[in-house]
Amino acid sequence: MRDNGDPSYRDLSYPRHMVGASLALVDATWTPDSTWHVVDYSDKIGHGEADFSQAVDNLLSWRAHRAARVRVKGEPTVGETVQLYFGPTVSPCRIISVERSPQRVALVYGTMYGHIECGEEAFIIERNSADDVIGRCVAFSRHSWWLARVFSTPARYVQWWATRRYVRGMAP
Repeated sequence: MRDNGDPSYRDLSYPRHMVGASLALVDATWTPDSTWHVVDYSDKIGHGEADFSQAVDNLLSWRAHRAARVRVKGEPTVGETVQLYFGPTVSPCRIISVERSPQRVALVYGTMYGHIECGEEAFIIERNSADDVIGRCVAFSRHSWWLARVFSTPARYVQWWATRRYVRGMAP
């Protein structure tokens, strides 16, 4: 997890000690307590260097989000505040991490006050030993918006649907 004293984390709507925890979920080195809802979805989205490069571009240009009907205003740069537009809602997030290696790219953002959810989400694109390209989305969250709490089951369905669309949107 990240340094919880970092001032860029002060506007996050979830506990500072959990900043970066979505990547710990990805690496199976951390599990949240039962008050948090976890989503973890992955799928093969391509094969080889060209597909990997295109998938990374789809993620970092926000095309993966557009596949889930989410428009994003802002750049995927650490410390940047981005706005997610979905239907009539606008949800602010802070970019926590952007990691790049030849085999893996990960983008993580955390919710800020005003977001309909409270938590963190990681988007990962990896090339495995068979040169398959895997897209993955991992999140832990709680409902923040009162309507999401009242309509918890439909809200979780929308999250489930969006997660799959994000991964599909990573595909070349």
